[in-house]
Amino acid sequence: METTIHYNIYFQMAGFVFLAALALICLLRRGAHTLTRISLNRTFASALAATALDVLATPLRAGAWPWLPAWAAHGLLVAWLISQTLFFPFFILCTLFLAKTPGPRLRGMMRLLSILFCAGIAGALLSPWLGLMYRPSPSGGFDNGPLYRPLLICWWLLLALGSFWLRAARPGPGRRCAACMAGLVLATMLLQMAVGGVRLFWFAVSLSLLPAALGAPLPGNQIHNASCCPNYRALTDTLWDCYQFRKPYCLAFLRIAPANDAGAAQPAAWMAPAAARLRAALPRCTVFFLSQADRFVVFSQGSREGFSSQMAELAAGLNEGWSLEGCTVTLTQPALLMDGLRCAPELEQALLLLDLLEEFVPDGPAHAAPQWVNDQALARLQRTLAVRRALTGALDRGRFALRYLPVLDARTGKPVQLEVLPRIDDEQLGLLGPDAFVPIAERCGLTERMGEVIFDSLLAAMAADPELFSRVERVSVNLSPLQLAAPDLADRFVRMAREKGVPCSRLAFELTESRSLHQIDEVPRLIRQLFAAGAAITVDDFGAGHSNLTRILDLPEAGAVKLDRYVMRTCLSRAPRLLAHLIDFVHDCGKLVIAQGVESSQQAQQLTGLGADYLQGFYYTMPLDEAGLRRFLHRDTV
Repeated sequence: METTIHYNIYFQMAGFVFLAALALICLLRRGAHTLTRISLNRTFASALAATALDVLATPLRAGAWPWLPAWAAHGLLVAWLISQTLFFPFFILCTLFLAKTPGPRLRGMMRLLSILFCAGIAGALLSPWLGLMYRPSPSGGFDNGPLYRPLLICWWLLLALGSFWLRAARPGPGRRCAACMAGLVLATMLLQMAVGGVRLFWFAVSLSLLPAALGAPLPGNQIHNASCCPNYRALTDTLWDCYQFRKPYCLAFLRIAPANDAGAAQPAAWMAPAAARLRAALPRCTVFFLSQADRFVVFSQGSREGFSSQMAELAAGLNEGWSLEGCTVTLTQPALLMDGLRCAPELEQALLLLDLLEEFVPDGPAHAAPQWVNDQALARLQRTLAVRRALTGALDRGRFALRYLPVLDARTGKPVQLEVLPRIDDEQLGLLGPDAFVPIAERCGLTERMGEVIFDSLLAAMAADPELFSRVERVSVNLSPLQLAAPDLADRFVRMAREKGVPCSRLAFELTESRSLHQIDEVPRLIRQLFAAGAAITVDDFGAGHSNLTRILDLPEAGAVKLDRYVMRTCLSRAPRLLAHLIDFVHDCGKLVIAQGVESSQQAQQLTGLGADYLQGFYYTMPLDEAGLRRFLHRDTV
């Protein structure tokens, strides 16, 4: 008996020390103060209390302390049972919060836990008289009461049910960590109930909490990982609280800046005073400052009644100007108000909507009254949300729907090259072109990943049907300057082509003009690497934006230049001689000219007469899928 008691205490003390260390580490971890973090801290506190009391209750239950007064023994056992009853609901809720289980199931579990919690507390408090959770043993000490094992089985069943509900949560580190926690505790509970004797339960609890305390990212830290602004994470955590418990809320977006007479004022000089002034003017609201967008967000718990008038009063004062730290700040656009649950019925929609509203500019002058997000604006935003979901779905699948636009020799009319045009085939939105999803990819930092998936999709198509693509000299794919910001891009693309068995000599890269290449130091080296591997380089949209004369001179590896379609059409209708001089300049630089956007036979004849080498446009064909491309390339042989 004494040996068993000692072993129990040793394992429980080891678990106590381990739990205390993990609790300290968890408290010192940086991150947003989420509901999960609070739940994890409460789980640690309840586990520490239950372990400490278990160390004291083990010898008492074994009858090793006969000298202890009866009232003290009963008090210690009641406290021990209450601590265990506290631990189980905290642990189950912690796993569900960590995995971000959907709100309805979370609320259902909380109701079940509250019923069982009240039953356990009542049984513990009544045990000194009724012996529900424990009762004195004839041989000394205390045995389990009739209610102890049924309650333990109920806790086990609820934990099993919670583990099953984890499947409804979104995949990610939180769900994996929660499943690990629940699995270890479930296994240990079964071992304890089947074997008894030396109890490793609390030590296993310590092991189960190890991933959450040391390595697993808390949900509040991964909601908006593109932002390093802690206020943004705190705001999204607040919204999570509302969505889990269906609390109504409203938001106001305020863009504040110094007036014209103090435009040179440093942001640090007025942002902090502005935040303090806003918090003082709105004592019932929470004010967040989103540093990445220079915008204040006011959060209000409750319905929109009253919030609109409160924000109108605030906007009126701001329109008159606030004097802060030597400068006058005003609203730079109307305050935008949003009824949260009406605009976004799901949390993920709300977070994406927040992201979009950071740059949303409402109609009207800066001194207009605050505007609610109306149905028209909401429809536009929801369309953007749907396109973003379609984009992330295509990236997760690792495939885009590809269309091909042939480039024809201006004199023979034979197709010599294909340009790849990526599309997203979405069930709800239909076929989306680059104009719909490329701006979203650029804003979300997905350009590099998107370009890699498009290139991989092209290589897979070329490897699957080499005979089809052998009828043209090269297949070209667009390359954005945002992709060229990755220093290993050329190595990755060359390696991907070799793995698919596609020679780089069959590929061409068109440098788009969305951003100046001078901003990226690695561009010349990357272009040289692609050119040395055998790929052709084309300057796209020449004559528009950043694609100017100096760009041709800065890229000696470029073998061809694509004229911008707007420049081409304008010059053909107004100044054909200017277009001829432009084509001659490109030829003098030793490069070929591709005229894109050809839509009529007259344009094709004019461009051929002016010296264009290749032509491309809807006059010849619309973008083709593989079946249409096969018919187009075989049309001369039929």
